[in-house]
Amino acid sequence: MFNTHCKAVQEYSQRNANNMADVVLMVVLSIQQNWLSVGDQLKDVRLERRDSKFLWGNKIKTYDYLMSNKSKMFAQVQAVLNSHKTYNDKAESLMAIFLRVDGLGIPKAGFCCQLIAGMVGCMDVHNIKMYNLDANSFKLNPKPKTDKAFASNQQKITAYINLCHDYGCEQLWDSWCDMLATKSKRWQDGNHVSEVHYTYLTGE
Repeated sequence: MFNTHCKAVQEYSQRNANNMADVVLMVVLSIQQNWLSVGDQLKDVRLERRDSKFLWGNKIKTYDYLMSNKSKMFAQVQAVLNSHKTYNDKAESLMAIFLRVDGLGIPKAGFCCQLIAGMVGCMDVHNIKMYNLDANSFKLNPKPKTDKAFASNQQKITAYINLCHDYGCEQLWDSWCDMLATKSKRWQDGNHVSEVHYTYLTGE
């Protein structure tokens, strides 16, 4: 599943800035939403743009940020991926890029890394329950004003990257897809869940 669909999404996202912005937007639309609905939401945003009814709360801020910064973000991501940094250093750099996006916390920034670079992963509410994790350990201080608060945020990001690395990006993807397939009869199986990550973006 990961080697077929996630890698197809990675190739799609790395073609140009608009594709990458679409992938990040898909991640944001999935926040507090049933994954079954995300494809239709993405279609609506593409059609209605800023007027889409699915851009509620911080999601409108995310959309505005992406529209203003997608080219810069794409160049930054490409620079990281083409660098000779270690895995962890690349992951840290990518997480920093996506955490600047309004509305993204650590798990969803990790999801962006997974979809765009095949790194890190998404410890969402389902995975938190599956792996018996503490969700509070992933929460950042949104406006760190002291060196201590800033260092604490950096430690949480590093710990999250290491946690996902220990489980394995591919394993996190495949196990999540298999698990989600059990939540609705509309899913055929885990492969179906995995596949729609790509079809939501391309219609293929």
